[in-house]
Amino acid sequence: MKVMSLAGDFDLVGREQWMDLVTKVLKGAHFDKALTHTTYDGIQIQPLYTGADHAGDDSLPGQFPFTRGSDAVGGVWQVRQAHSRATGNSAVLEDLAGGVDAIELHIYDETSLAELQELLIGVPVTVPIMLAPGSEVAISPLCELWESWGVPKEDTAGGFGMNPRDPQVGEVVTKTLSLGCESLLVATVNAAALADQGATEAQELAGSLADGVAYLRHCEQADVDLAVAAGKLEFRYTAGVDQFLTIAKLRAARRLWARVAQACGLGPVAQRQHVVTAGTIMTRRDPWVNMIRTTVACFAAAVGGANSVSVSPFDAAIGVPDPLGLRIARNTQLLLREESHIGQVIDPAGGSYYVESLTDALVTVAWGLFQEISAGASLDERITLARSARAKDIATRKLPLTGISEFPDLAEETLTRLPWAEQGSQVSSQAATSQLPQVSHHRLAACFEALRDAADESTNATGQRPQVFLASLGPLAVHNVRSTFATNFLAAGGIGVMASEGFASAELAAQAWADSGSSLAVVCASDAMYQDHAATTVSALKAAGCRHVLLAGRPDDRWGADGYIYLGCDVLAVLQDIHKRLS
Repeated sequence: MKVMSLAGDFDLVGREQWMDLVTKVLKGAHFDKALTHTTYDGIQIQPLYTGADHAGDDSLPGQFPFTRGSDAVGGVWQVRQAHSRATGNSAVLEDLAGGVDAIELHIYDETSLAELQELLIGVPVTVPIMLAPGSEVAISPLCELWESWGVPKEDTAGGFGMNPRDPQVGEVVTKTLSLGCESLLVATVNAAALADQGATEAQELAGSLADGVAYLRHCEQADVDLAVAAGKLEFRYTAGVDQFLTIAKLRAARRLWARVAQACGLGPVAQRQHVVTAGTIMTRRDPWVNMIRTTVACFAAAVGGANSVSVSPFDAAIGVPDPLGLRIARNTQLLLREESHIGQVIDPAGGSYYVESLTDALVTVAWGLFQEISAGASLDERITLARSARAKDIATRKLPLTGISEFPDLAEETLTRLPWAEQGSQVSSQAATSQLPQVSHHRLAACFEALRDAADESTNATGQRPQVFLASLGPLAVHNVRSTFATNFLAAGGIGVMASEGFASAELAAQAWADSGSSLAVVCASDAMYQDHAATTVSALKAAGCRHVLLAGRPDDRWGADGYIYLGCDVLAVLQDIHKRLS
């Protein structure tokens, strides 16, 4: 009996043989158009990667250039959750009792020792307290709080979250060192703020390097040893729903910063990374899907080697998270860390030809962009272009948003939460809009949610949801595909439909429309039925007084419709136009 040796008994297959098989399957279709896609940084993602796609990196975790991890131990990351006056003391204590390791405070207006004591009463003195970027106003009260708690200077844990470009940052580093606060972080490179504006992965990386270099320069001017100064710096990145891009970005960030440190003569310096779930991915509609989004993001952050992670509550985009939102947020991390044991393997993505190649590509693009920024190029302009490109993909649903532009549920129960702006005393309007931790003002779903809001306002005012008549032709089996497509298409804008089993003739469809009271209609049928009935149906609807007739299908002048809805069209523009016509 022959004993198989698995791979040894199979013929070696190279890329050429694979391409021969792919070519047969594509049947003439263009390879790149069918099987590849390009990121917003211009990096082409291939369907297959081999060892030839990776330049090779023999370094180990904890070794320069730290691609595989900032240390050789790795594993357990710090669970750090965000809080403010809005969430309150009880939520802070509940998080700590539930397994959270550190607290991040978002305080953007003047505060006092008494206010901090009220927010943090009952918090063990050993818990690290980190101030979020922009919360520098709380530095003095926080130091007073630690002193009132009797925390020895050498045991203070947390950080100030200072802007690395603040000219005073070097002096603060000097002071913390003179006081013996060895473990206290001083500044935070807030690359997450760039991502919230719409930056690509490479732009986020390049911007973080620029801020990191500015920090080192301020420290150098304050006569701080740069190797010591580097240990007082934390980098804040985002984790999105593309897990591979997130993993590669964090790996690339460590390699890039190691290169900067080397150029500054610092020797091997590992980057400390704090990762937050991207604020842009959060939605107000169908917010339950946010749990899936943040789980994927948290997983990617952990696999990518983050030192600490903050997960946004699923309802944070609506308002102040309730206890359920806060509990799910912290348990997302704890389940991944304590039950799934994601952290027990250092750099689990290492060795993946895809991840290694993507890491290499991000390093190359980000380094080139960093050099351009250093030479005076505008990062803001590039971010604006990237945001516009992404907005176009959202509008056409090339970048689909589950529960928003795809599979919207008009019957969903709307969640209500206390507005962030109404929380706390003496909160200015500008500060109030910033009190929402880790949720971007440039959320991807905002454009579609604005239409849903407008539709709801109309429904509340009139007692009836805005509706469009579906002029479906033929039996259900003939028009079902397109009538279902049209129904979901319109629902993305909060618009309902007047549907039917189907009409046997153009005249019957036109009469039903006239009886419906709607001012718009969408013709739905199969391609075969369109050949004989599309033009006559459109004509009949217009003759009956329909002001705007759309047709579900590719544009074709033969049908005479006023517009067309189809896969790849500008869904947002069509829905905005329909809203105007229905108002």
